Amino acid sequence: MLNDLTEQNQPGINMIKSNGKNSSRLSASVYSVVLLLLIMTGCNNTGNNENVHTVPLTYTVSGEGPEVNFWPSATRVALTEVPSDQALPPGAEHPARQGMVQIGPTEESWIPLLLTTGADEPDAYTRLYLDMNRNGDFSDDGPPAVVTMARNERTGDLWYRFEGIELRVRFQEPERMEPFDVNFWMVQQADESAPDSIIRYSRRSWRSGSVTVNGVEALVAAFDGNNDALYGPGDSWSAVEASMPEADKQVLGWQEARTTDRLMFLQRGDDEADLVLEFRSFAEDGSSITFAVVDHPISKAEDRLADDMVAEERSRPRTATPYTWMEDLDKAMAAAKNSGKQIFLYFEADWCGPCHTMDQWIWTDAEVVSELREEYVGVKLDFDIEKERASHYEVNGLPNILIVDPASGTAIKSVKGYQSSKQLLGFLRGTE
Repeated sequence: MLNDLTEQNQPGINMIKSNGKNSSRLSASVYSVVLLLLIMTGCNNTGNNENVHTVPLTYTVSGEGPEVNFWPSATRVALTEVPSDQALPPGAEHPARQGMVQIGPTEESWIPLLLTTGADEPDAYTRLYLDMNRNGDFSDDGPPAVVTMARNERTGDLWYRFEGIELRVRFQEPERMEPFDVNFWMVQQADESAPDSIIRYSRRSWRSGSVTVNGVEALVAAFDGNNDALYGPGDSWSAVEASMPEADKQVLGWQEARTTDRLMFLQRGDDEADLVLEFRSFAEDGSSITFAVVDHPISKAEDRLADDMVAEERSRPRTATPYTWMEDLDKAMAAAKNSGKQIFLYFEADWCGPCHTMDQWIWTDAEVVSELREEYVGVKLDFDIEKERASHYEVNGLPNILIVDPASGTAIKSVKGYQSSKQLLGFLRGTE
């Protein structure tokens, strides 16, 4: 096969073979050189001479050293009531709920889930069973995970947490089980007698390894972005020089990690251009990553500049007096009617990262604050506490901004997600 490939792609060899008596000896010599070059470069190069590296990655979980400081959005598992006549594992009692954790490459990898009450907590779902061997029996997979319950002092919501659960994900060819560590949780609203009919989970494990790239020692990590225990395009990766300060922490941080459509960079020296790395593929189970060193005329600083969402805000004037928000919508409505202004209604939450960014940069912007004071009565509401208001205005994402008519209470227009100063001014002035 190598001979066929060489003859098809090396026209010089075919030309030598047709040039007389000494052609066979010269041809053999050239062939040997070509063969040696292919052997020397084959481990790190593809057919188009790319400098490609495949790095083995090791499974790692929280609690075993430096940790990831960002996590994917939770995945929901729908729960249905278990019939009251269905047998439960010893110690479990009705009422009970069941669902399916959809992870792994096929339905054969999915893991049935069972939530039950117990004699100690007859009204709370305190026991979590997982049918790890997928045989339909929840009693032969070891003891259940036991809940930790905590009440949110601000909202009054009760949180059910099952932490540090190691799932075993089934893969084929070869058939094997791979670990995948997650946290499960449920929420019982303050005004509800039972938790939601869903349970959520998010991965708390990742993959990492090391490699030398063109003489630069590097650390590499991979992160499952959607909790399905599979690695592929759209998930995240990172690569940093091993010489970077606290490299073992940096490679796991959101500051370095990017989705697989983004480049990575390794610094070689003060006077040398960065090594530019381009993602190629993951092994499906995350056991390896493949990337290429590419010739790309861009530096890490230039590439990451677009990620700085407040770059334009830094040079804008700040207000000398902070903007004053009202927190009672009914009183704000009355004030707006008297002043002839409209309501600027802003929903935020403690856990909303972009909301905190807007607090720092947008609500302190001199031009934004001037516009709000001139035309609006501003109301800031906590999404977690003002649930009825949020539901009334169909708020399903944060940050969320609405312009409300004070006479009717009707939303005139709205915008969801982080807004820069320029975007927000365009929204307020009707130019965007």
